[in-house]
Amino acid sequence: MANTKVTQELIADDAIGADQLAASAVVTASIVDDNITQAKIADDAVGADKLAASAVVTASIVDDNITQAKIADDAVGADQLASSAVVTASIVDDAVTGAKIENAVTIATSATSPLMVATTSARITQVALTDGTVSWDAAAAANAFLLLEENSTLSAPSNAVEGAIITIEVAQHATSGPFTLAFNTVFEFAASTAPTMTATDAKTDIFSFRYNGSVWQEIGRVQNMAQT
Repeated sequence: MANTKVTQELIADDAIGADQLAASAVVTASIVDDNITQAKIADDAVGADKLAASAVVTASIVDDNITQAKIADDAVGADQLASSAVVTASIVDDAVTGAKIENAVTIATSATSPLMVATTSARITQVALTDGTVSWDAAAAANAFLLLEENSTLSAPSNAVEGAIITIEVAQHATSGPFTLAFNTVFEFAASTAPTMTATDAKTDIFSFRYNGSVWQEIGRVQNMAQT
């Protein structure tokens, strides 16, 4: 061969494979601009270990090329998201459930921005308690209902948090009463005197309490109402 040259036309297509190339034989300077096309790259041939840091930038990604199927579960964490990257328009309807924000939401307040505003109406789900020795979870049943079908005692509420407010409706059975309800000493009433319960079938008493960090102080009472 003249001048020991091997020209391009002397090399058959696909004649030089990876086993004919020395390590690091092909460097960036040896590659013609735009010579590596998508068709020449096998599926999954380019892994994360073949990419330099910051090699893939936004401009390198075709529009809509990153689909949900290409993102592994838990692959995108808070540290991968730019500030304000997730906006309301990016959230699918009903995608944020109670389970996803449990114990995670704190609402800030100020003199001009109240703690919570309901534009229509607000409600706390009513939870039925079981009579007898009555257990009351203040966190799970802030709005409680108790139907008396036997003489009962209201135990000290569990999960008490300073500042919490709870309410209980105590209803006499429609036909088999009346029954008594005794209150644990953690409940504090006016003059430190427990109320006299309405002793009439099909009647209801409602009591509200606020926890001061030590006792549940009565802050509201209505009695002798007809059950509806």
